[in-house]
Amino acid sequence: MNILLLGGNGFGFVHAESYRKLGYDFSVFSRNEEVLKRYRDEFHVKNTYNDLNEAMNSSHDVIDMVMPHYMHRDLAVRAMKEGKNVLIEKPIAGTLDEAREMIKASKENNVKFMVAEQYHFDSSLIHSMEYEKKGMIGRVHTIIVRSQNQFNNQGWRTNEKMMGGGALIDGGIHFIEALLDLGGEYEDIISRVYKGKSSIEGEDNTVSLIKFRSGATGIFYYSWNYISSPEVPSFEVIGTEGSIYEFRGKREPGQPRTAFGMPVLNGKIQKIKEVDVFDAEISGFLRAIERDEEVPYSPELAYRNLSTVLEMYRNSR
Repeated sequence: MNILLLGGNGFGFVHAESYRKLGYDFSVFSRNEEVLKRYRDEFHVKNTYNDLNEAMNSSHDVIDMVMPHYMHRDLAVRAMKEGKNVLIEKPIAGTLDEAREMIKASKENNVKFMVAEQYHFDSSLIHSMEYEKKGMIGRVHTIIVRSQNQFNNQGWRTNEKMMGGGALIDGGIHFIEALLDLGGEYEDIISRVYKGKSSIEGEDNTVSLIKFRSGATGIFYYSWNYISSPEVPSFEVIGTEGSIYEFRGKREPGQPRTAFGMPVLNGKIQKIKEVDVFDAEISGFLRAIERDEEVPYSPELAYRNLSTVLEMYRNSR
């Protein structure tokens, strides 16, 4: 399998670490020569590219795309029309029209297409969903999902046009995944999306109230403008007979890379087997190609997440 990591800087190194652990060779594209040198020295990558067209025209049959959001549709559709399988970092695209075009291209060209949504593979989230389904906390009436951080970096993420928005469509879409996995389909969203004082042009705070079809209420808060954030659970699920929430314990070196900490069910920390979410998503995608199976994370779920984000933007009050 010939894999091209398209966009080696930043989060590309996270993907590269999984390829190394899983035993896959790969090539890499980056415009930064220092980044390419690091791949040659640390990851022993033989084929590196600093020209995007040269990289896209290469003979690779798998493209792992870690590129700015505004480039997703054009590059992905181009690759799929050439018969290449595409794994792409979230969000799927900047608009629903672009996302539909990408999904259509994958089907018409009979190639695998998946968005790299690592939160979907988190053991704590998966087990928490199972606790819900088994009725272990009674009827769920409230779901709280939040993330409070500070962002003052530079680069393309500061540009609202390149992002297709601000913090919500970037890091926030991971937490939309958790919110909808835990809550299911919703009927209504009331949102307030606004700018605080981060380095980005787009919004850096989102507060939403969600009415789920199950009757539960969702509370969502995502911020890149929270200084000295407290250690609070990223998710809480409250039912008539108990609760589930994330334990924010200290992570030890060498533990799997996860999205969330261990789940706490009705006051007791659950000793679950954790998996590395990046290894799980990448190995699952490559296995789907090798076995000609459905990808483990449907692009329709990524479409769902983008649709929710855009609705929060559109209905901000």
